[in-house]
Amino acid sequence: MLRLAIPTYRRSQTIANKTLRYLNDQGYPPPLIYLFVASEEEKVEYENNVPFYLYGQIVVGVPGLVNQRNFITQYFDDEELLIEMDDDVESIYCMTGGFKDLVTYAVNLLRIGQGGLFGVMPNDDKRVMCFQTTTHLAFIIGTFSIRRNHHSIILTQVQKHDYERTILYFLRYRKVYRYKAAAVKTRYLKNAGGLQDGHRLETMEECVQYLCNTYYTIVRRREKNGLPDLTLNWRYK
Repeated sequence: MLRLAIPTYRRSQTIANKTLRYLNDQGYPPPLIYLFVASEEEKVEYENNVPFYLYGQIVVGVPGLVNQRNFITQYFDDEELLIEMDDDVESIYCMTGGFKDLVTYAVNLLRIGQGGLFGVMPNDDKRVMCFQTTTHLAFIIGTFSIRRNHHSIILTQVQKHDYERTILYFLRYRKVYRYKAAAVKTRYLKNAGGLQDGHRLETMEECVQYLCNTYYTIVRRREKNGLPDLTLNWRYK
């Protein structure tokens, strides 16, 4: 089994009731689970509110989600296979098997197929799910991913950094794995705490424009639910 990192901010109750509960139900070993918080004060809060048997360590990182994700990258070994999950995941729906089976499948792909990044469908809409794993340029959502950790891959954008990570890994390996028979169940932009705090939407347009300008052959802008968003050029080689 792989070490598993969860960046979390002001969600000691949420993480206990969602991501950690799910991992406990799936029998994932608690000693392999690392919670990354933003301050010593938060560490105390999590120690008081999160049952100790649900995780292995609480690590004090840095404020800001993208900064925390980069901190996690530097914290773990270079080239290590690593799971990263958000703190508000209700479950990961798998058409067959459970979470540990999904991890085993991903590890085999990343090792044998010489890839760097593995993900699943961004929502559990069963109408679009099937037993297929793609390798073209497809969005790997940051809510749950398994990757070969590279200290040299640094995220720069406050928003849309899961798109940025997808692009950077694709440029390095010329493939990303997206398994279409599993999907994340969570409530995007609706749970209390986390990234919503601090005017989340104010910088979204700026980040979208940066990625479009920097990787203009790979990604383009679109609107989604009235908000600036991105779509990847799946034909890009």
